[in-house]
Amino acid sequence: MGPLFAPELGIRGAVIDLRATFPDFDEVVKNLYPAVFRSLSYQGSVFGVHFDANFAMTGFQRDDILQQHGIGSLDTWDDVRKALPKLQANGSNLSLAWQLTTDLYEDVNMFMWQHGGDDYTPDLKASGYDQPEAIRGFTEYVELYTKHGIDRASPQIQAFADGSLFYFIQQPPWYSNLLVAHPQLQGKWSVVQVPGTVRDGVLHRESSVAGNALAIFRSSNMKEEAWSFIKWIISEPIQVEIAKRTLASSAGRLVLPADLNALAKVDLPERDIEVYKKALAEGTTSIYGLVAPRHRRRYLQFAAEEAILLNVSPEEALVKYAEEHNFEIKKKEVEYARFIQKLLEEQRK
Repeated sequence: MGPLFAPELGIRGAVIDLRATFPDFDEVVKNLYPAVFRSLSYQGSVFGVHFDANFAMTGFQRDDILQQHGIGSLDTWDDVRKALPKLQANGSNLSLAWQLTTDLYEDVNMFMWQHGGDDYTPDLKASGYDQPEAIRGFTEYVELYTKHGIDRASPQIQAFADGSLFYFIQQPPWYSNLLVAHPQLQGKWSVVQVPGTVRDGVLHRESSVAGNALAIFRSSNMKEEAWSFIKWIISEPIQVEIAKRTLASSAGRLVLPADLNALAKVDLPERDIEVYKKALAEGTTSIYGLVAPRHRRRYLQFAAEEAILLNVSPEEALVKYAEEHNFEIKKKEVEYARFIQKLLEEQRK
């Protein structure tokens, strides 16, 4: 399942707290990239384990187009904004991963995280959307569309191939898609980390990283066997084998291991592996709060649509939906109170 759904089931008592149940939990998961546990955990309980890294966002850039226009690396969003006018004047643009779709929250989160914001306040008791850091990130995101005219909707791989996109952000499987669909581009593009934001003198390049997760049902009569299976599938040899077999047998597909040691052994160029390692090390993922993932994400979608399509100021749009988020958080605290109390009692035992 998607990692945020494991705590949804865990709080209700449908799946077990793996850390509390299995004494070797921390040792077993020590080589997995850690960011996803923000999504898989609540109040110290961990309800799932991720077994791939197939939602790590990176940039794909047309090196030949950038070189043709005398543009070097795009390490920061300031670099991007400086490069855009020249490239757009020559018919090439940039695309964020999800454009104006229902999944645009991943793009918005990237800017929020880079500015130090988040979906919730650190205690998970209130929305983080009305905090200054989140508003700065959201404003930067919106203005890429409203002031800088980045691409709102196009088939990314096709547009990348014909040059109407010089850069787009996407997940690892797009890497293999490009190799198979457009071999004529070989040597003309590269995978890179997403641009970042300089904050307090440090370049922050947080972007969304996640993976598919496994959980164990409380009603299962084979919990130990299930845990053995999880340990097997996240072990380094099996992680390497899954990645290699997928590349070898399924053209256009790529499965990146969740095990960081296994990642170094995937049949990809060393430079590209380093990019993915850095993306996983510096990336993060949605923190779990009590509001259901789809509900919380739609607040960002609605705010973005109002700001980009209806010319509402970014701060006004985001604060409006922070209020709705706060209202829903308070409702869920009441609704889930008995579940959370039971969960904490089980932890104490």
